[in-house]
Amino acid sequence: MNMDSFDMILTVVALVMGVMLLSGHGDILMKGGNAAARKKIYDEKKVQKVYGVTLLLFGILTGLDMVIKSFVYDIIYLVVVIAIFVISVVIVRKKCLK
Repeated sequence: MNMDSFDMILTVVALVMGVMLLSGHGDILMKGGNAAARKKIYDEKKVQKVYGVTLLLFGILTGLDMVIKSFVYDIIYLVVVIAIFVISVVIVRKKCLK
């Protein structure tokens, strides 16, 4: 499997999961870990929306990575993905509390 195939799979999976979370059908994706404790602390619907947007952004960026063949874009891609992840975690911890 070459990198373009892998990028395509990542793009499709991220976009599908993002849409599932945003549409409220992503409950299955929120399982795992200490779900009972997390439900006591966080508003699950808000968390789903934040991570739905996060996954959509990851999917879009990965799709662009398939099209744009540039070392500079690869560096920008990594920086932006890390920034989006950090921002989403901060938003969940600050804005999604019950």
